[in-house]
Amino acid sequence: MTPGRAGWKPTKEELYTWLDKQILCTIGTLGEGGYPNGATVAFSQNTQLEFFIITDTNSRKARNMRTNTKVSLTITNEDDRYTVQLEGDARELEWSEFASQEAHHYAKLPFSLPFKDTPGQTPFCITPTHLRFSDVSVRPWELTELI
Repeated sequence: MTPGRAGWKPTKEELYTWLDKQILCTIGTLGEGGYPNGATVAFSQNTQLEFFIITDTNSRKARNMRTNTKVSLTITNEDDRYTVQLEGDARELEWSEFASQEAHHYAKLPFSLPFKDTPGQTPFCITPTHLRFSDVSVRPWELTELI
């Protein structure tokens, strides 16, 4: 349990700040034959709480998101015992559309820079249709529906 944070119910602005310290999420997509596919990916976000990932154009998750745009993301910080779960719609972006997010994305995820100009990479934007923050360091858990 994090002192001073028990029962934390963040605002969207506070959640953005917390998310900026998180690096990885698990994205869930729907694959061939209706089977779910989960993948761990690095992400960034904007102040509107849209989420951005970059992946190989031919990856399973990219193919899945082109076929079915409905996805889920889970972001967990095991030290604080906070988690974000969201459902949303994924949209493949042109690099020109990603330009407004690019500086923040690579500042947050500098280890991604070597892939920036690698052919075959493509950005996706995930727009949440439902977003819940959970503080599971307290009993009962503190749940905050943000979207």
